Amino acid sequence: MDHNRAFAKLEQKLSTAVGHRVDLQFADVRRINTSTAHFMLAYTDQKIPNSDEIADFFVRKYNAKITPFLSTARVYKNQKVVTVVAQVLSITRDIEDLKKPFMKPVIEGAVYLDVPLQETWEISEREGRKVLVRKVKDDIVALVNARKKTMMDSYSSKTFASLVNGENITRYLNILDKGDYIRVLVDEKVIEAEIVSIKDEQVKVKYKGGMTTVPRQNVLEVVGKNPATLEKQEKEMINYYSKAYGDEKYAEDLVEE
Repeated sequence: MDHNRAFAKLEQKLSTAVGHRVDLQFADVRRINTSTAHFMLAYTDQKIPNSDEIADFFVRKYNAKITPFLSTARVYKNQKVVTVVAQVLSITRDIEDLKKPFMKPVIEGAVYLDVPLQETWEISEREGRKVLVRKVKDDIVALVNARKKTMMDSYSSKTFASLVNGENITRYLNILDKGDYIRVLVDEKVIEAEIVSIKDEQVKVKYKGGMTTVPRQNVLEVVGKNPATLEKQEKEMINYYSKAYGDEKYAEDLVEE
């Protein structure tokens, strides 16, 4: 008896009965900032989770306190995982509310306190217009950990580190170079960009909308390495194997494989 197939069929029946994917599990989370993180969800069914199922997962697991940016979802079929950027729910209000007497400046022109609610609001730009965004008090990873402590959920053992062992360019995340092409979070949107420079934990990138600097943790994936870097690495490997085996042709064949 194929136990894996039998278990998969049982999960499909349960999903149909309860109305959501029972095979979709939390696997790992990587902090981007206090309110934003890169999530990994694992699944066992042959069917790849769709956008509605991913959104439903966050609604059910985190009581709609955390919302995913579905456009950032990335599927890794071999590992049967989906990665997606999510954020503690961001509430906005009209910039005109600053004129109300109960809105007191904390930092004039930037941060304001709603006195009756005792909530802090920051001036931000969304879709080309200025709005007030409630400053998030909850740490996103703390919310995830609190959920894990209080609920009897099952969790996958897969991690972001496990992608390193697969045929995924994410293995280069720890080795960023000038000229690399990346997927990066900029102003709550995931865009493709080219690395201009790297200094300490800051990465300067250029993209269709211009140029900006982001924290290193905003880099979600390297989609293409700088050709010059790859060529340099290849030459170093050929040189290494040539010295080890005394045969340059054999060394070239090893590197090409």
